Amino acid sequence: MNPIEHLLEDHRLIMAQVAELRKPVADLKARGEAALPEALPVLGRIGHMMETELARHAKKEDEALFPAIEAIIGASGGPTYVMRMEHKAIHGQGELLRQTLYELHEVEHPKIEAGREKLKELVVNGGGAEALRENAEEIIRLLDMHFGKEEQILFPMAENMLDDETLAEVGKKIEGML
Repeated sequence: MNPIEHLLEDHRLIMAQVAELRKPVADLKARGEAALPEALPVLGRIGHMMETELARHAKKEDEALFPAIEAIIGASGGPTYVMRMEHKAIHGQGELLRQTLYELHEVEHPKIEAGREKLKELVVNGGGAEALRENAEEIIRLLDMHFGKEEQILFPMAENMLDDETLAEVGKKIEGML
C-alpha cells in the first residue's frame, strides 16, 4: 500500500461528505431557524463522520506517518506538530457540533418538561441555528485549510524525505489500523 495515496483517498472521501455540508450552511445563514429541519440530518451525518472516519484518518497520520517524518526532522515545532494541533482543533469542532446537536435533540423532546428552560439557555448561549452554522463553517474552513496543507506541503515532503522501506512500514502500520 502506498500510504500517501491511501491518505489522499481518505481526504477525497471525507471532503465529498463535507461538500454536502455547504448547502445547509448557506441555508442556515439565509433562513436561520427555519432551515434547521433540513440541516440537522446533514449536520448529524457530519458529526458522525468526524467521530468515526475523520478520527481514524487522523490516527493513521498521528501514529503511522508523522512518527516516520519526526524520526528525520524531529517533532517539536515542525510541520507534524502543527498538523497535530490542527487535528485537535478540528476534533474539538466536531465535538462541539455533536454536543450542540445532542442538546438540541434533548431539549426538543416533548417528554422533557425542563426542556423549555434548557432551550432558552441554549439559544442565549448560542446553541441554535446561528451557532450550528458558525460551527459548521469553522469545520469546513479548518478541513479545507488542513487538508490543503497536507496535500500541498506535508505529503509531498513525506514522499521526498521517506525512503521506500520507510513508506512501506508506514503503509503496514496503516493497514493494521483498518
